[in-house]
Amino acid sequence: MTTEIEVKQRPSQFLLSRIENLAAAFTFFSRQSDRKVAFLLQLDFWDWEMDEMIFAVSNFAEREKAWRVSGRTADDMLRAEGIVLKNKVRNAYGPSTQANPVSAPNAELAKLIATWNDLLNACNELLDVKWTKQTSKAGGKAQLDLSKYRKPLSS
Repeated sequence: MTTEIEVKQRPSQFLLSRIENLAAAFTFFSRQSDRKVAFLLQLDFWDWEMDEMIFAVSNFAEREKAWRVSGRTADDMLRAEGIVLKNKVRNAYGPSTQANPVSAPNAELAKLIATWNDLLNACNELLDVKWTKQTSKAGGKAQLDLSKYRKPLSS
């Protein structure tokens, strides 16, 4: 008698939580002009956070493989990093997500990127285009727009 186990793929809860937290921050900044100014003052930090999030989701499949190795393979991989486990621990480790595989939350990341780009568009409207163009022509440092911070929707 064979029993089929229903395989339900679920997104990584850790990555979902990070995406939700970033989305909440971007929503906070998008509500008022003074908050958008605060966002612009921290733009390099938030840009770095977005790049980190995109990297984490894009490379999730590679990290997810660790849940599917067991026995000798896991032991060999750990030893290659200089980590040696006690026999009791090694023997207890096995593929733990065969029935419940975890995936990268790509759809949620796409929504976050759209929120990020929308916030940049809203902040772009705060830029003084006339002053920026004059400063740029004079050789000064001036952002004509915030397009260099935009993220592509496909990762």
